[in-house]
Amino acid sequence: MVNSTQKRQKKNKPQNEVIDDIPEEEKLRLIKSTGLFNKLEADKERREQIDPNDPFNYGFTFQAFLYTIPLCAVYSMLDVVVHRQYNEDVSFIPFSTRVIKMAPIIWIFVYYTNKHVNKNWIQLLMFLGSILCGSHLIWVINKASYYGVMRRCPSLATIWVYFIVQLRLLPSVLSLGFVYLYYKSDSSFKI
Repeated sequence: MVNSTQKRQKKNKPQNEVIDDIPEEEKLRLIKSTGLFNKLEADKERREQIDPNDPFNYGFTFQAFLYTIPLCAVYSMLDVVVHRQYNEDVSFIPFSTRVIKMAPIIWIFVYYTNKHVNKNWIQLLMFLGSILCGSHLIWVINKASYYGVMRRCPSLATIWVYFIVQLRLLPSVLSLGFVYLYYKSDSSFKI
């Protein structure tokens, strides 16, 4: 008579038997018919064709870093130009602290928008943002006080330049057209 403990042991015994009744030729034929070898070869060829010196192969972090440098230069130049326009002295310490404060913000902004730049929803947001930034920049230049112009114009213009650069050609031209229409809609605007 078999007790219950022996029954449990028989049930829990692992079966180490591997049933492999498919011949090797049939296995190779099945693998070739699925195209796995072709996919592996195509991936290998694609990896070999990638230029190791191309900076855009390093990922979104490096791309954001590459975009941040010229955008900080644009911000710095516009900051100096706006301050000199109102005959304000531009001393090195306050100027450099403004740029240093702005660089991480620009990097984070560029990182998250550049990651999804080819998607239609981000193109739509950039299109609308471009229209808003350009129109608000024209309003600030014409209607705000000189202190408001000095505080807002460099950052608005930098974001506007980034949006225009990242947009596809047609939305970029359309957004510039909408900003031009906004400029022409009010006869009191002067540039």
